[in-house]
Amino acid sequence: MKTFKLVALTLLHEQKQDIPLIDGLMINKEDENKRWLIEAYVEQTYRELFTSLKESGTTFDALVTISRKTNDPAHVRATVRSVTMMGERMSVLMDATLIKRSNLAEVVLEDLVQRGLHGETLLQQFKQQMHTKRG
Repeated sequence: MKTFKLVALTLLHEQKQDIPLIDGLMINKEDENKRWLIEAYVEQTYRELFTSLKESGTTFDALVTISRKTNDPAHVRATVRSVTMMGERMSVLMDATLIKRSNLAEVVLEDLVQRGLHGETLLQQFKQQMHTKRG
């Protein structure tokens, strides 16, 4: 198994939602099913969201970035295994399967088009988000 630092997490469930991380890890189980174990250490403001996902057993898509924020995100399909309160914060443990490597430009562009942007507005928002996500 290999362990990596999780530096960014975006849920693609119902709507795209960036989850600010206090800390996080991704463990590659190195099996034939491309399974990963993800731990996200976050503020309790996300308690209802992750508890609901756990209790319903919902499988959701997410974009995860490891090591450096400038790395392109990987697309995973995940389920919440546990939500553990730790004072004012919480640990969310997720089981995930790697779907495919995402091209950051494609992910950003797809999101902007889905929001109905076009023309000069699309171009400006694309440049801004690429700059923000790449650091």
